[in-house]
Amino acid sequence: MVVADVACPSCSQIARELPDLLRVPVTVRSCRDPRLAGQHPTLPTTVLACRTPALGTIRRDGSVRWWPGLSGAIGVLPVVRPRALREALGVLWTAWRARRR
Repeated sequence: MVVADVACPSCSQIARELPDLLRVPVTVRSCRDPRLAGQHPTLPTTVLACRTPALGTIRRDGSVRWWPGLSGAIGVLPVVRPRALREALGVLWTAWRARRR
């Protein structure tokens, strides 16, 4: 699951591109969704306040492991499509540049 601020151009671009780069289904949610906190109580408050994006990986027991900010790259690295690695690195570069601004 990707939680991003749809008002942020970089976050929106990454959220749109990420599902095509991974071998697993991806759900994209807006940090502005009023139901998000209730549905995902373990989501970091910085994500709920739209200050940082996050990736959530669903564990076998159904719990969600949240990867806020660029740490999300670590969480999805094992499921990047082999032929999409170059594109995935481009997305990571975009995220890194946006963070530095």
